Amino acid sequence: MVTLTQTDISVWLAIFHGLLAFFSPCVLPLIPGFIGIILFKEKRIQRLFGFFIGFSFMFALLGAVSSTIGGFLLSFGSIIEKIIGIGILLFGFAYILELQIFKGKSINVWRFKGSGFVGGLMLGAAIGFIWIPCSSPVLGSMLLIAAQKSILKGMWLLFVYSLGISIPFLTLGTLISKVLSKSFGKPTWEKWTKIIGGSFIMLLGILILFGKMKF
Repeated sequence: MVTLTQTDISVWLAIFHGLLAFFSPCVLPLIPGFIGIILFKEKRIQRLFGFFIGFSFMFALLGAVSSTIGGFLLSFGSIIEKIIGIGILLFGFAYILELQIFKGKSINVWRFKGSGFVGGLMLGAAIGFIWIPCSSPVLGSMLLIAAQKSILKGMWLLFVYSLGISIPFLTLGTLISKVLSKSFGKPTWEKWTKIIGGSFIMLLGILILFGKMKF
């Protein structure tokens, strides 16, 4: 019989949140263009490697900040766990309604086309920054989970979260984007992504709120 440890649960939740962020309705249509920049014919290997590091570092940094703040707040008692549960519940609700918690910023990512490792590094960080407002309910939920961890574990969870985004993004991103848009129609996949993903996040928030899930 296979059992999941607390760490396993956290890691799987991080992967799920990353995949959910990848399938966010406001993210998926942008993927083909971004991949075109990343895999532009000149210096693509260096740029791809730099992108992965920059993208992962952006979210690992967010994980460290969240864990630092969360570690301080958790010292005040179990009431913080209730607040975290309510927060995750609200983020799930916001995801279903497609609400953005943060206001997006426009960045000219085309300037990195044809650049090498350093350009890829900056491109990865820039795309991570762009996706923060777009997938903010999903990211917010993940940050609240990381807030219950140590700094290193928080960084690790957000790194895993970034893998959940970057691996399908760099491998099957263009194909998935075209298939969903042409075969199922944009309204259909958007609707089911929001309902299923948002409901899962809300359920997670309820379980944490009532002390039924520990990480």
